[in-house]
Amino acid sequence: MGENHNTALPQTNLPRILVVDDEEAIRKFLMAGLKKRYYVETADSSEDAAEKINSSDFNLIICDINMSGISGKEFFVECRKVFPEIPFILMTGMPKFSDAVNLVKEGAFYYLTKPIELSFLYSLIDRAISENKVKPNPEDPPPESEFMGHKIIKTLGIGNVGTVMLVEKGGNYFAVKILRKDTTPESYAIRMQRFAREAEILRRIDHPNIVKIYEYNFDDKKGLPYLIMEHVNGRQLSHHIKQKNLGFDRKISIIKQTADALDHVHRLGIIHRDIKPENILVTDDGIVKITDFGIGKIIDSELTITGDVMGSPAYMSPESFDSAKTIDYRTDIFSLGVICYELFTGVRPFEGDTLYKLLDAIRMKKPEEPMKINPQIDSWLQDVMAKMLDKNPDKRFISAFEIVKAINHYTSDNNAAHVSSGMTSRILRSMLFINNIWK
Repeated sequence: MGENHNTALPQTNLPRILVVDDEEAIRKFLMAGLKKRYYVETADSSEDAAEKINSSDFNLIICDINMSGISGKEFFVECRKVFPEIPFILMTGMPKFSDAVNLVKEGAFYYLTKPIELSFLYSLIDRAISENKVKPNPEDPPPESEFMGHKIIKTLGIGNVGTVMLVEKGGNYFAVKILRKDTTPESYAIRMQRFAREAEILRRIDHPNIVKIYEYNFDDKKGLPYLIMEHVNGRQLSHHIKQKNLGFDRKISIIKQTADALDHVHRLGIIHRDIKPENILVTDDGIVKITDFGIGKIIDSELTITGDVMGSPAYMSPESFDSAKTIDYRTDIFSLGVICYELFTGVRPFEGDTLYKLLDAIRMKKPEEPMKINPQIDSWLQDVMAKMLDKNPDKRFISAFEIVKAINHYTSDNNAAHVSSGMTSRILRSMLFINNIWK
């Protein structure tokens, strides 16, 4: 989908700007003009922008009004419901007085007409960010040196959902996530529900490849919910995919560790539902930590919203677009297949300029054969990907652990002691004979 720039998290305090436009020339023009003064990312559609907003925090969004698929107007209106604190500069090459009046009334910071004069845009951005500086909120945690018996080391981030701090107690380090109250009661209620759902799910899990939660409670003084979690010193897998800095063995290890963690939660009756590179952390020594169970589903539980369609579109399974009622653990296996494909080829198996085209590709179209993109991929690995990415859930691996067993078999072919359960190559390969899912 859209381009990615400044792929590693910035090591500066530059304001973070997201530019959304389906015209490549405009994106490149704004990137070149803004990147010296701001940290800039771009998106080529509203759908791509929605993914970026959900995985990163931005100080300001510059968005074209007229785009194919979900228009910039619609995107702006929906964002205002969930992230009312992010200022928007809306731009268009076909200005209408009625649009300008209505969009500013709805909360847009400015209605900008093309062609764009950079010096004027600089002044708009600086003024929007200055006026939108986070003001002290009596509901936010105070700038104290201690929180619930833990020494505050530093703030790791202040985002749209809340504040994350690095704290220490007894020589051990933890991450504390504190939900901040929103100006919109409906938005706060949704985030509160997601926050509580993540806590409830994580409390049931104890696995070395899943971020561990130690405490979920309310701050009596402020009445704000908080999580005390394991602090992971690592980077998102998406960073490594973009940097192309992982070798074959490290990539295989990441897929195996993720599959093993998913098998664990699936056995507990939990579906993650949002497996994507941004939710997989990788430490410097190669340990995987899955995070963000905020939209996870506990089977036979009321912890999920009935009929809800949730997740990150590019990594969702065909069946997950229908209803939360119909999906099971195999949706996570499909998502892992998308990640595996992207990790080894550098591209996603399904693309689309709009959400509808992406949905159509996931449901109906065959992806390019991985070995055609990267000839160094072994045929067995392509077969494993195929069995994860089958559009029919009944034809995927019967469990995430079967992925681990298949990888172990082929990567340990010369060491019989490591072949899972004495399974022969003939039997294992017969498990991988599936419909031809490639183009």
